[in-house]
Amino acid sequence: IYFLLHIWKMPHKLHVFAPQLSLPKLPVPELQETMDKYLTLIKTVVSPQEYARTKSLVAEQQSMDNWANDWWLHDMYLNVRLPLVINSNPAAVFPCQNFPSRRHQIRFAAKFLCGMLDFKFLLDSRTLPVERCKHKEKGQPLCMEQHYRLFSSYREPARGSDIQRTDLGTLGTDYIVVACNNQFYKVDVQKAGEYISEADLSVQISRVLVMAEEREKAPEVGILTSQSRDVWADTRERLMQGHALISVQADIHRNRHVNTNLHILENCLFLLCLDKPTVPSRQGFHGGLTNDMTARTHHLIHGQGAMNNSCNRWMDKTIQVIISEDGTFGLNMEHSVAEGIALGHMIEYALGNMGKDKDTGMTHEPGSLPYPAYLRWNLSSQSLADIRTAKDDVDRMVEDFDLTVFRFAIYGRDFIKQLGMSPDAYIQLALQLTYYKIHGTLTSTYESASVRRFRQGRVDVIRANSPAALTWVRAMLGQTESTEDDKYRLLMEAVQWQQDYTLDTVLGHGIDLHLLGLREAATELGIPTPELFTDPSYKELNTFRLSTSQ
Repeated sequence: IYFLLHIWKMPHKLHVFAPQLSLPKLPVPELQETMDKYLTLIKTVVSPQEYARTKSLVAEQQSMDNWANDWWLHDMYLNVRLPLVINSNPAAVFPCQNFPSRRHQIRFAAKFLCGMLDFKFLLDSRTLPVERCKHKEKGQPLCMEQHYRLFSSYREPARGSDIQRTDLGTLGTDYIVVACNNQFYKVDVQKAGEYISEADLSVQISRVLVMAEEREKAPEVGILTSQSRDVWADTRERLMQGHALISVQADIHRNRHVNTNLHILENCLFLLCLDKPTVPSRQGFHGGLTNDMTARTHHLIHGQGAMNNSCNRWMDKTIQVIISEDGTFGLNMEHSVAEGIALGHMIEYALGNMGKDKDTGMTHEPGSLPYPAYLRWNLSSQSLADIRTAKDDVDRMVEDFDLTVFRFAIYGRDFIKQLGMSPDAYIQLALQLTYYKIHGTLTSTYESASVRRFRQGRVDVIRANSPAALTWVRAMLGQTESTEDDKYRLLMEAVQWQQDYTLDTVLGHGIDLHLLGLREAATELGIPTPELFTDPSYKELNTFRLSTSQ
């Protein structure tokens, strides 16, 4: 009887609450709108002096240009404790060069560096053209802030979370650091406020090569920057404190050397690494190093071990230009400062200016140029032990790292476009199909999506492991009954899903930054982490077994 009475009453209750459930949720007003109204009403009840102060406070409240940026930077980079080498720093691999002699290597390096300094001049003079959207709101300006950090930033190791230094250096006193034979040399690239010429740079690079060959073996301090971030933070502290030194006087002397060297390395524009030859890949290639892109990529990513070029690095610096004596040429980049596209603009500009017969810098008599300054290290026994440990650790990482570069020459993007598909979506779906064929499932897939349409925008995430992709993959593998026409239709639907999701994300409607903000806001407010973020599914969604780029 109770059950029947309960059922009899339910329609009445549903009738009462149906209008309630149809009501919209309370909206979150635009911050600007609320603040404007607030100031309008405040003005009527306070003095002009009080109003001016309040207006200043309102402006301060709205000063944050990008709510996600700081959370994202720490989550993506600064909080990660893995070594930068292999795990974080990407490499840009350029065409292999042919240097008949050291003189050709020196001249080539000077030409490329002059192109980089020309680009730096555009930044200093604020004359770098603003990049604009080429589709969807065509002509909209894009945020250029990353470009202005390329030569003025540094990632300092610290326990728990690294520190990103920006706005380093002093205008008019620019210098670079040249690494050769695991030694570091400070080279001024400005004199009397003007950049020196290509000929002057050639002289200075030549001097470094001679000095590095004549000098006795130096302690491989650069290898310490390839350690895990907490280990390198501790090691750096020991370097600065002169741990376990014999006397107070020696302690002061050594500290002065080390601290000056660290300051020079951390504040330079970039590093030029003059490397020993590249070690060929195991399988070898017909045509030598030119066709052995696998070996050249290994070289640029990690230096191929402590006995080769891994010690001839300073991994915390944003840009390291790497030129080996046998022609390997490229860059290694500390990634927290900028995305590849900003670096790409600099690279294109520098390479594009190399073939031009111009030398706009100031040329000086060689005798008037100060010699490159050798960075001398006076290290404790503990720091020398740290170096030995770091060399062993890096060699293990290099040995554990698998990489092969394949060339696919049958067709390229033009053919894909002729089929009415985005080349990016096409490749992403090829990756999904391949992964499923190997593992029997899809996996969370990371693809970077630039959000530079917004102030201080970096990236959000495009996710290619879509329901449409899964449906198409199963059809391709015969797990669902499908004709050839069905497979093609499902492919086009998956491509369209990928393109739509990409567009949503670059327009600021991706899910990853939003979810990150909700999680971090809870932490900052001191409330328990919502169960959504402790759910195993959330962890799986953010375990990227495929990490890709456009």
